[in-house]
Amino acid sequence: MICKYCGNPVSAKAEFCSMCGRPLIDIVEKNDYSDKPKKKVMKRAPFALFTVLLVVSILSCMVVEQSAVLYPEKYTDALSQCLLKLSSMLPAVLTLLYCFFCVRRRIRDIGKNPSYSLLVMLPLVGQFYLIYLCFKKSVQVRS
Repeated sequence: MICKYCGNPVSAKAEFCSMCGRPLIDIVEKNDYSDKPKKKVMKRAPFALFTVLLVVSILSCMVVEQSAVLYPEKYTDALSQCLLKLSSMLPAVLTLLYCFFCVRRRIRDIGKNPSYSLLVMLPLVGQFYLIYLCFKKSVQVRS
């Protein structure tokens, strides 16, 4: 084998030329990107699951609230009143979780640490951060 920079003969197993010291292997071949760990990609299943749960919980809450209006005598004790109030909060909680996971995914798309999604929960700062996330370009991941 001959060094392509200085023309000096070198052994086939050498990585550097003994005369000029330049690498004999191209940098692209040496830095193989397949050795790097792949970024963790969130699947669509959690989003689909939260969407289904959201729709089902909204429909069930509508049915429960409508039955409370039609049959008020069934919901007179404290326990049933408490369960009625908790069931009306379920869609709001599921919506918050759904939005939180969407924000985490968006933050990962722009190449930042997903723990920045906690900024969204801060008053006023969170709203400006959401606007920033809307306009930030995504980062391309080499595969």
